[in-house]
Amino acid sequence: QVSTDKKIYDHNSEVKVSGTVANLRADSPVTITVVGPQNNVVRAEQIEVSADNTFETTFSTAGDLFRANGDYTVRVQYGPQQINDKVVIQLVGEAPEKASACGVGEIAVKGGGQVYCVPYEANGAVVTSATASSATKSLTLKIATESDGAISVKIPREVLDAMGDNGQDQDFVVTVDDQEADFTETDTTDSQRTLEIQFSQGDSQIEIIGTKAVPEFGTMAAIILAVAIVSIVAITARTRLSISPRY
Repeated sequence: QVSTDKKIYDHNSEVKVSGTVANLRADSPVTITVVGPQNNVVRAEQIEVSADNTFETTFSTAGDLFRANGDYTVRVQYGPQQINDKVVIQLVGEAPEKASACGVGEIAVKGGGQVYCVPYEANGAVVTSATASSATKSLTLKIATESDGAISVKIPREVLDAMGDNGQDQDFVVTVDDQEADFTETDTTDSQRTLEIQFSQGDSQIEIIGTKAVPEFGTMAAIILAVAIVSIVAITARTRLSISPRY
């Protein structure tokens, strides 16, 4: 019998595989094969069975062989009679274009022309993407759920913050699928604020709204944009002068 610690993962997760065998056979390892959505083998290994008839291993979903979204089948074979079992997991979200600088348990948040690695823990879901917006002063998390659960997000103040005119912290506003939701601020430091948010199975989006967020354009990008706008205005004015009728 084989199982995994979760059913849904993103493309930068550690999958924990564990199981038991009914009858322990000496010098007989368990063969674990992972088959991808295109019916291609993406991983294979052999591990020893412990004296208590259990086995356990982990593998990462990062890498080119796990870039496709969809169902992955973890198959286990044991013994000369090839006794087997299987479990299906699902990979969701955006596969990084190249090796991600963010580690396991971190989500890459795009904003200000940069990528920020924001730590999070989720029970019952994985975060598939995250974006900070200065226009809405918010951090939006796209999630894929497998059950009711909760997510704890450590938000860097440079990414999103909520402060009053007096410079004191004030509460964020949190919505789940566009409905205002309850949350708990479990920790606050000079550099980050940690929120715990409940969600239900089937929910797909969490939005955390503050009073300031990292701009979509970095400083250099903003300067380039400003120069481009000035150049366009100057060229337009010059063109109008050149085509003005002369009397």
